[in-house]
Amino acid sequence: MVGIEAEGPEDRGLRQYLRLIARKLGIDLESCWYECAPDATAYIALDQRVPRHPDNDLALVWDEHTGWCAGIEVGRGADLVPLTYLGPPVLPSPEAVTVFVSDLVAGRRPDHPVPPAMPAEDHLADLLVEYADRAPAKVL
Repeated sequence: MVGIEAEGPEDRGLRQYLRLIARKLGIDLESCWYECAPDATAYIALDQRVPRHPDNDLALVWDEHTGWCAGIEVGRGADLVPLTYLGPPVLPSPEAVTVFVSDLVAGRRPDHPVPPAMPAEDHLADLLVEYADRAPAKVL
């Protein structure tokens, strides 16, 4: 999905989608980041940790090709080490993301660091626009 314009409906939709997830997870918007070019991506720093990696910060990353991935940060400024992916669809409901995180921090989600085969989301832009039409999103 190349070509999302800044402050366009898809951009506003991704911002609103992240705001809804952050609210459900009890995360401040300062812990979230996103961009739409060249590909749509997002990041949410989590307060929780996973039992298998209690010394590492936990975060969620999303992109328009692989969907949500939970990973750990192994050092300052280090890349995220993937633990597991949520799987299809590429843009699950905020509720599904919340359950994913709950299962992960409870130790009920096995490691699966390989991105899932994701069906092409021809209507991802439409899904994001639907989120843009919900309550106004605060600036991330």
